Amino acid sequence: MTLSLQFVSLLLLMVSGILIGAIIEGTRFLTGSFSKRSFIFKSRIGIEVIIWISLGLGTFFLLYEVRDGVWRVYDPLAQLLGILLYEKLFQPAFQLTGRIFLRLIVKPIWFILHAFITLIGKISSLIFLLILVITKPFRYIYLKTLHLALQKKPNFRYNKKYTKN
Repeated sequence: MTLSLQFVSLLLLMVSGILIGAIIEGTRFLTGSFSKRSFIFKSRIGIEVIIWISLGLGTFFLLYEVRDGVWRVYDPLAQLLGILLYEKLFQPAFQLTGRIFLRLIVKPIWFILHAFITLIGKISSLIFLLILVITKPFRYIYLKTLHLALQKKPNFRYNKKYTKN
């Protein structure tokens, strides 16, 4: 491995560290922006764990592609340096981009999806209510008939008038 290839892989791992910092912070920001009753907010720890595992697998895939799977001691240091660079230099720009992305893309999609689900629920409850109103006379007749059919018949076996002493 030449020195220039090592330098390129070092820069690549630093850039991946910057992206890891941005993705993790974006995930925390997006999952924290939902309401506290939503499924996404309640499962934010699990989502973050899945993202961390995916990023770790992506890092190992990057190492495999760039260096044929050879791992050096300075690789995690390069990624840590990338995360720290993100924290100190690139965080405000990524936060602004994340807020714009949230306001312009995620929130409208979530609103449309929520409105669609609410509309479907209201329509189905209206149809169910109409079916109940239409079938109410028939249900009344059916229940009265069923009640009359299931009334207890006198049991002569335990009647004192008909038993032997």
